[in-house]
Amino acid sequence: MAISAQGLLDELNEDTSESTIYTTATFKDTRVVNLQSNETAGEGILHFVIAHRFGRLNEGAYTLWGLDNAMMRMGFDYGINERLAIGVGRSTHEKTLDANIKAKILRQSTGAVEMPISLTWYSSLMCNGLKWANPDADNLFIHRLSYVHQAIITKKINKELSLAFVPSLVHRNLVDSEDSPHDQFVLGIGGRYKLNTRISINSEYNYRINTSENDQFTNGLSLGVDIETGGHVFQLHLTNSKGMYERSFLTENTGTWLDGDIFFGFNMSRVFKL
Repeated sequence: MAISAQGLLDELNEDTSESTIYTTATFKDTRVVNLQSNETAGEGILHFVIAHRFGRLNEGAYTLWGLDNAMMRMGFDYGINERLAIGVGRSTHEKTLDANIKAKILRQSTGAVEMPISLTWYSSLMCNGLKWANPDADNLFIHRLSYVHQAIITKKINKELSLAFVPSLVHRNLVDSEDSPHDQFVLGIGGRYKLNTRISINSEYNYRINTSENDQFTNGLSLGVDIETGGHVFQLHLTNSKGMYERSFLTENTGTWLDGDIFFGFNMSRVFKL
């Protein structure tokens, strides 16, 4: 009997060692703060996000420290399967429409398949909806378009700490001046530290590499708190990024933290099973 029991245990251990255990909940939502995380909407899941950015904190009491000057983005992401999701959104900032696709290429795992990181690809198309500043110029629709491609590399270090490294390429069909690059490379880093089952602290920094000599923009720095409450995720944050789509918060920030030129904002997300 002892031999049979030992044989059964050996078989169970062998089966366990041959299975692959994928890492879950690297981040609480699809974004770290502004940056995309490796998370996607699950198969058949509609992920609805409302994002708000208020005015600059250094505007003072007259605008209630920016609360009078709100901007928003409303977006929908849909999970085609466990690895692929598509999405659309509309922002009041520059009346911008965006469409995106997000695909999980590698997933962090242990067991039969040992994979130390997750790798997710993200691409987005953005369309500026503002009226032309000079309607008499040779304005083409293609000038309204910009694109971003990102390789999202993440690792869940332990139950509390997750890290993200996000190299990005932003392409603008129309630039402000001759010395402004059409293609700009950005290195993004982000992290999440889980305080308990419902609350985590998040941060991110986006460093622009090939800037022009007359560049007036700043690198993006954001700090936030994620709060999960029964099907909703609230993300509260401070950031020097006004826009809520990739071209803006990666390459077009005007705020400076040292001057108090930062924005309070929040993202609120809800998922629906279709």
